[in-house]
Amino acid sequence: MPHQKPSIPKVLVTGAIAGLVATLAMDQFHKLLAAGQKSLDKQQKVAQGESTWQIAHEQAEQEAQEAQQEGSTEIVARKIAGVAGRSLEGDQKKAGGQAVHYTFGILTGISYAITSELLPELATGGGTAFGTLLFLVADKIAVPVLRLSPPPNETPASSHLQHWAAHVVYGGSLDLVRGVMRKVL
Repeated sequence: MPHQKPSIPKVLVTGAIAGLVATLAMDQFHKLLAAGQKSLDKQQKVAQGESTWQIAHEQAEQEAQEAQQEGSTEIVARKIAGVAGRSLEGDQKKAGGQAVHYTFGILTGISYAITSELLPELATGGGTAFGTLLFLVADKIAVPVLRLSPPPNETPASSHLQHWAAHVVYGGSLDLVRGVMRKVL
């Protein structure tokens, strides 16, 4: 049976849905990692004799500091708002950052769907190779070059590993959902 040419609207919808779901999976993975790290840190400090009150206080301070830090997607949202003559504060900046993150995830999903139709080799490893490539190109090259994050050599190795793993989750989820959507549409 000859290979049918895919419908462009179906590929676009498939990629958008896959990108949205994969970005959501990536976010949930990040939250799971953060909760696991917080629990591990607490266990280690309790084992060293620190009081649970002191640990909770330190973790609350650390979370407050992290909430004040501007992430790369928030920087982009702030700059977009600035071009439009607006400013973003607090929750608006967080929401804008999420919008940038999900928009990038959806557009990347569409790009993956189109490209993997043309070059099926791109789906090698069920999308995990693509996730790794995305991590290297976007997270470790483009974001630092655009001064949206510190250079990779100023970031702890554990952070690199967590971000790489999250991109592998994104790529694997992207390919899984794309495969399901191709059968459904």
